[in-house]
Amino acid sequence: MHVIAAPTSGGAVLGSLGGGGIALALTLLLVLGVRGKGKITFGAGKAGICGFLAGTSWVAAGKIWENAELVVAQGLTGFGVGTNGPFGEIGIGAVALILVIIMVAAPLNAGRAAVVSLLAAFVWPAAGDGTLWAVPCQLGAAGLMMIGT
Repeated sequence: MHVIAAPTSGGAVLGSLGGGGIALALTLLLVLGVRGKGKITFGAGKAGICGFLAGTSWVAAGKIWENAELVVAQGLTGFGVGTNGPFGEIGIGAVALILVIIMVAAPLNAGRAAVVSLLAAFVWPAAGDGTLWAVPCQLGAAGLMMIGT
């Protein structure tokens, strides 16, 4: 009797992609979808979801991908977030809430929705693990891990 079995892929559906591979693939999908000149065209909703997942994968991938997160952190520090800055005391939770308000209320095209969602992927986890803002980040990271890391 012979048993035919596929080689193991570590439990990942697409095989071993790695954190950087997922980040690169999602970034390419985001750019091509927002440009919309090929077979895939993103509206604001799809661009937002893809942007958030791309940003989440950037955080997980580290290396060169973490530079965008560092730029966002420096920008928030420059605006005085977490201190008594030029706008008074603004906490990271307020910034997270402002991003949600922009996502829901502002007239966003695909490019702007992608940028706002990328920012959310960096800001929401900074609010802390016990916050409401951590839930989408944890779900996004868990989904990405199931797909290919």
